[in-house]
Amino acid sequence: MADKLNVSERRTRILEYLLLSKQTTRKELSEMFGVCINTIVNDIEIISSIAPIYTKQGNGGGIYILPEYRSYKNYLTDSEENFLYDLIQKVDNDGKRILCGIITKFTKNPMQEHSSFHNSQRKEETDCMHN
Repeated sequence: MADKLNVSERRTRILEYLLLSKQTTRKELSEMFGVCINTIVNDIEIISSIAPIYTKQGNGGGIYILPEYRSYKNYLTDSEENFLYDLIQKVDNDGKRILCGIITKFTKNPMQEHSSFHNSQRKEETDCMHN
């Protein structure tokens, strides 16, 4: 990193990096942020109090974040979510599957809770909720 980050910024960036990569090592983070491994160990301990981070020793070990965890930054806004629900009614089955994947990954509300989707879709169009 070119710029020196304060502690809070570094921890936020570590969490963001884990959200994207799902796995890293102490050494990789140490090199990435230009701090010693002990600093990374302390950062991970603090971050793990607010996010589901765990470590694994040995071969294939490292620092992990639970795959289903999403930060508030990873959610769609209400207007983005509503747009996708409106759009899903206008696309073919392949488009529906793609939109269902996006909605499942990035929405706070399950598809069946969205009233316009629930009220206007047939069973076969909602199958993607269960995949």
